[in-house]
Amino acid sequence: MPFDLSQESIEGYCKVFEGVYVVTEYHRPGFSEMMPRLTNRGFIFEADNKKNGRHLMMSGIPGDECIPKVQAIEKDTGLKLKKIVCSGDFHHMAMKAWLDAYPEAQFVHSKLRFPQTRNGTEIFQNEDYKKRIELVEGPTFPSLKEEYGDILEFYGFNQFLMYDDNKQSWSAKNKNEPVKGGMLSMMKNMSKMECTERFLCVWFYHKSSKELVLEHNFDMCLSKDQINQSSAFMIRMTSKSNQFASNAMKPLPCAPKDRDACRLHCEQMAPILDLDVEGVLDYHTDLKMHIRTYANKDEFKEEFTKVLKKSGEHDPTGEALFNLKNKQSGCVIS
Repeated sequence: MPFDLSQESIEGYCKVFEGVYVVTEYHRPGFSEMMPRLTNRGFIFEADNKKNGRHLMMSGIPGDECIPKVQAIEKDTGLKLKKIVCSGDFHHMAMKAWLDAYPEAQFVHSKLRFPQTRNGTEIFQNEDYKKRIELVEGPTFPSLKEEYGDILEFYGFNQFLMYDDNKQSWSAKNKNEPVKGGMLSMMKNMSKMECTERFLCVWFYHKSSKELVLEHNFDMCLSKDQINQSSAFMIRMTSKSNQFASNAMKPLPCAPKDRDACRLHCEQMAPILDLDVEGVLDYHTDLKMHIRTYANKDEFKEEFTKVLKKSGEHDPTGEALFNLKNKQSGCVIS
């Protein structure tokens, strides 16, 4: 049975399965009122292993508003949060707040893009922070498998491309330094962006609930209400709700055009189709909402294959993705 989100709220934490909790805040990309209002989740799991004994582990790094909510889970369960696993390179704006709130916790984050971001550069200048962060690249995560393989499986995708954070001084660094300029300025700046940097996305599969949680190589599946929270008329009019689609063919972020990179990405995607999934969710869907639910493993495989076929990601050789990406651009990169 998938996570029960019926009691989810931004006011506190929610128990969604035995030994699983969710903390949620509202968030806008770039901390801009122009953008849709997202939810931003952290998934907390009760765990027991040789390294940390009985403890809590969190997947995702929501904003600092969620720190008191996690502390409430600690109080009610009698367990301490000892491990925080970032969901990928997109999520680092609140990293310092969590490092300060949990000085004894160990963190797992991407070594692809995060250390070179404005936030990452500052964080790694602090030796105390640095020694508590394990940097990973994926697609597999041996330390997480050893510690949490009895309850979770982690899947890394590391071939999609994103812009260089250090070349985009207009973009948001954190909530104290939001995106600069209005809608026209943002559109102009985004049109100049080049996706040249590989970034990491970390999906997880919770074995007992059969829940699959996605990251930003897939588009955010937003409700009409989330979209309508945008102050920008253009975004409200052009954004589509309840979409379940890969970002492969989108301009930002996007799939690679290189043949080997396409193959590697599709090899990383192939194991997902063999999972027994009943619920699909991401970190930003509206409160209480799944992206999709399925009756059984066969239905998930059939429906998810249809989603992947639109971008060619269903083909584990990578040739379908490679052909579609290069057809889209009008040139071929072998």
